[in-house]
Amino acid sequence: MMKQKINCILLAALFIFPPVINAQEKVKSLQECIREAVENNLSIKSGKIAVKQAEDLQGTAFNIDPTTVSLSQDPTSGGSPDNSFSLSQSFDFPTVYFSRRSRLKAETGLERSRLEVTRNELVKQISSIYYQLLYAKENIRILQEQDSIYDHFAGTATARFKAGETNRLEPMNAERLCSENKMELQKAEKNYQNIQLNLQRWMNSDEWITPAESTLPVIEPLDGSNDFNPEQTPLNRVFESKKTAGEKNLNLTRQGFLPTFNIALRSQYLIPGFNPYHITRNRFDKGNCMGFEIGISLPLFFGEQRAKVRAAKREIAIITLRQEETLNSLNKEYQIVMNDYRKAKNVLDYYRTQGKEQAHEINRISQLAYQKGEIDYPEYILNLKTAIDLHLQYANAVNDYNQTVITLNYLQGNQ
Repeated sequence: MMKQKINCILLAALFIFPPVINAQEKVKSLQECIREAVENNLSIKSGKIAVKQAEDLQGTAFNIDPTTVSLSQDPTSGGSPDNSFSLSQSFDFPTVYFSRRSRLKAETGLERSRLEVTRNELVKQISSIYYQLLYAKENIRILQEQDSIYDHFAGTATARFKAGETNRLEPMNAERLCSENKMELQKAEKNYQNIQLNLQRWMNSDEWITPAESTLPVIEPLDGSNDFNPEQTPLNRVFESKKTAGEKNLNLTRQGFLPTFNIALRSQYLIPGFNPYHITRNRFDKGNCMGFEIGISLPLFFGEQRAKVRAAKREIAIITLRQEETLNSLNKEYQIVMNDYRKAKNVLDYYRTQGKEQAHEINRISQLAYQKGEIDYPEYILNLKTAIDLHLQYANAVNDYNQTVITLNYLQGNQ
């Protein structure tokens, strides 16, 4: 029995003074974690590059067809303009360039909206995991505190057994409780490590984080949490940007009905050394002749362009329907989370006003009563379990409440 007691004490020391997991572990607040995550997260980085790429593509709006340069020398045509050096250029209708630029600007706005959604999602994940880490840390603290109580109980039960005041069943139960609590502590430690790894994954970092808060805090909800307008959310702004880009694309597609222009400049050009047929070729007396050509290309067949316009209109209709579906889904999801929030708040209010204090009193009174012999060990064990359950349930109530507040802020885009 003495050997079992020594093992119990050694396990207690191991969990009360846990080994350092990583020498580079740093204390950081939630805002510091969010700031670092925004800087390091690969999805955020790729989103920023996508915005820059869209901005670069705006430079392609005034894309003009290549200029054609040609040299013509016909030995049979004498000094006609067929012997010429010419430059020719074609242009779209001027409004096409402005429409194309408007569409590219709209696509840049769409990428910015997508980046905002990505950031909002990242902040939500970091906030959720950070408070889960605090919750896991609080569980470890409660179990460590309970461990010391169980150790004291084991020592008292052993002393009472040796004094002949009780039978062997009491110290055996005390050791069982001590061992069971050690196993719960081990589970809590592993859970804490898993949450740490999850936080590192979202932060794209190998650094172990210790939350700045010493206790598990309760998040205060933002003002106006009951007022929810899905049209003001980041996700809806993505759909609005998609619609804008679709409308700009429709306007650009309609430009396909407009004509294009062609301009050419020519100058007489004779190569004296090139005369394989020995034909007399002389320049005009006045010198080289300059000529020009201005043309317009009119689309006569509109079937393809009409089909493109119809397709662009249908794209806008698809976006509008998906937007409506998403907004309805957001609204329902918000209502569900609000119900969860109210339920979690009611539970938390109970443990704040009664449950937490009751747990402290049950612990204190039970220990005194057991030491004085006013209660037997079965009642004492039952009271200890009740107290620890109340402490754990309070921590769980705080975590449930905090998670609903984080989700509400995420749905509103108030991260």
